[in-house]
Amino acid sequence: MDKFGLQRQYYPVLAYRTFLNTAQSGLLPTYAAEAICADIQGRVQNAMDIVSTNERWADADSLRYRIAEMLHCDSTEIAFGANSSTLFNIFSNGINLKPGDNVITYDSAYFAMPYTWINKRQDGIDTRIATAKEGRVDISELISLADEKTRAISVCHVDFASGYKHDLVELGAYCRNNGIFLAVDATQTCGVLEIDVEKMNIDFLTTSCYKWLQCVWGLGIVYIRRSLLDVIKQESMGWSCTKDKNRNTPLVLDLSENANRFEYGGLNFPALAGLRCTIEAYLRLGPKDIEDYVLSLTDYVYERTKANKKLSIFGNFEPRFRSHIVTFQFPENWLITREYLLDNCIVAMPLGPGCCRIGIHYYNNKDDIDRLFNLFEKLEKTY
Repeated sequence: MDKFGLQRQYYPVLAYRTFLNTAQSGLLPTYAAEAICADIQGRVQNAMDIVSTNERWADADSLRYRIAEMLHCDSTEIAFGANSSTLFNIFSNGINLKPGDNVITYDSAYFAMPYTWINKRQDGIDTRIATAKEGRVDISELISLADEKTRAISVCHVDFASGYKHDLVELGAYCRNNGIFLAVDATQTCGVLEIDVEKMNIDFLTTSCYKWLQCVWGLGIVYIRRSLLDVIKQESMGWSCTKDKNRNTPLVLDLSENANRFEYGGLNFPALAGLRCTIEAYLRLGPKDIEDYVLSLTDYVYERTKANKKLSIFGNFEPRFRSHIVTFQFPENWLITREYLLDNCIVAMPLGPGCCRIGIHYYNNKDDIDRLFNLFEKLEKTY
């Protein structure tokens, strides 16, 4: 059994259900759940004082190094927060937009991103929206909206509905060469596809941790490029934004120069205990091996789709734009609902009549995909 097959033992649900829904919420491995529970139980048994609190902050600081290894950045450029949506506002509120400035995004991005920018219209910011076609927005479409007053372009690394993967190397190069910030929501990729913020010229990146990072709700990560940290405005403040949290004085604000200045109070330490475990697993299994493996399963999905005359893939992207998320289209009279899938021991995400999305992680295998396609073949013969 290969190393990814061995990982399946840590996900009990896989013994009785085919789980293909990480794009909505990832599985929590037993070892991460145990770490979270141990952290909570430690507080139950031993309470907390300043020493144990400082130990938790030290653990959080050491975890920044592992995240920096994942993203190819410096640990001082990493901060924690509640979720990607909340963290993205650090960027939108902090880059000193002025009336007449414009920002660019697109209509098939996850809702939080266009909502953030549409909200800026009340401040006189020109929010420009590119239109997706068959689940994709070409870089040329985004660039065509840019001019000398464009301050930022923001995209999701992989789109949540179609699975379209943006070429961040190309887009990042354009933004860097034209003095435009590139902001990325990586919630659908961090923990499954490789991310190199230096190679991709990303200035700001967020991710929630409950999907491909296999943690719990209520924890997110933000990367802020050092050059952006030097100019971004601090819109909110808290006791833990300082250089030394143990030496605060009431009327002296000694603000941290690092990304952790955007941590306004205590962190979700139990969640961080679980996240440490899943990130260690990610690095141990190998980022490139993980990406290659899951994309090979995506290719297998594309191959199997060709054999079903009533089934197609939304977007039907060429390999360079494919990801681990695939959305199927099929006759509406197949009546694939969440309940129907569960009755067949499959967990996936119907997106409406005649449409269903799957998300593939390294705990999946070809047998999972075959079980889904066995159901599709049954429906093809029936209707």
